[in-house]
Amino acid sequence: MIPETMKAIVVTEPRKAEVKELHTPVPAAGEVLVRVEKALICTWEQRIFSGGDVALPFVPGHEISGTVAAIGEGTFANVKVGDKVVVKTFDSCGQCEQCYRGHDNECTGNAKKRFYDGIPGTGGFAQYLAIGSERVYALPDKEADLSVAAFAEPLACCLGSLDQGEVDFGEDVVIVGGGIMGQLHNVLCKKRGARTILMEPDPARREMAKKMGADVVVDPTQCDPIQTILELTGGRGAHVCFYTVNVLSLAQDYLECLAKRGRMVYYGSFHPSGPIQIDPNKIHYSEKRITGSYSPTARHFWTASRLLGYHLIDVEPFITERYAMEDCQIAFERASSPETYRVLIDLSGD
Repeated sequence: MIPETMKAIVVTEPRKAEVKELHTPVPAAGEVLVRVEKALICTWEQRIFSGGDVALPFVPGHEISGTVAAIGEGTFANVKVGDKVVVKTFDSCGQCEQCYRGHDNECTGNAKKRFYDGIPGTGGFAQYLAIGSERVYALPDKEADLSVAAFAEPLACCLGSLDQGEVDFGEDVVIVGGGIMGQLHNVLCKKRGARTILMEPDPARREMAKKMGADVVVDPTQCDPIQTILELTGGRGAHVCFYTVNVLSLAQDYLECLAKRGRMVYYGSFHPSGPIQIDPNKIHYSEKRITGSYSPTARHFWTASRLLGYHLIDVEPFITERYAMEDCQIAFERASSPETYRVLIDLSGD
């Protein structure tokens, strides 16, 4: 029995999150109603909590997992009621050039907006979410851990990043930053048979990277990081560099660590942003490539659901703390701490 009302976490004003009772959405034709059970707090939600990015009040949440509660009448879906699923909450139109070409992460059309009793939001921190059936991915293992499965969205983002970097077996890969995204890049690069060099000043994060398989960890504050990378690669430089930190002042420097035909991937956004200087001749003669990576495609999301659903990748060490919905204020405050990777909120009441 689906209740008429549900609980939802709403960021009502800067640095204030609270649980409100709102009407449960009803799935329309083409939609699936998901009972959200586990949700992670991303850096985007942290910015919303701080009063940035969106107008408040807002129902955030997009790194989620749950079970299918209902299927809208007349809906074709590859899932059934009771299935464990992950959800791609960020909508795309499906009808623009980017969507047609498989780059739905760069959608230029008009995506559907969701509201909860007039409050806008992505809706991942609400107990129920009605969304297009094409955005709901069944987990392949019925015994899948929903807490782990909630990593589908950030893992899918990193899968897209690895595709941009074209990571291959035996390559030297530099990962700048040992936060959650740097850590996930490390785990995935190891799965692709690369040698990883992770740059991170925090000793606890360096230790985590080593635990999760990083070949070399370096404290960039205790050395010349570019020279160190060159020494570690026999003077050649890295085949790929994933820049995962929000430090604009170093974004230019790490271009110097690349080998000829090396690939730089600027992963994540800069807040605040600004320009960097690039000598076009250095790009011309070395054939280095500079690109970015933004949000996951449907293909990357499907791949993430398989990796997590079949336990092919270990992300559980990155769940630093767990909280009930009622403790959402504390959860948001803790998520902003550099001591945490991902803070999980349990919406199921378990």
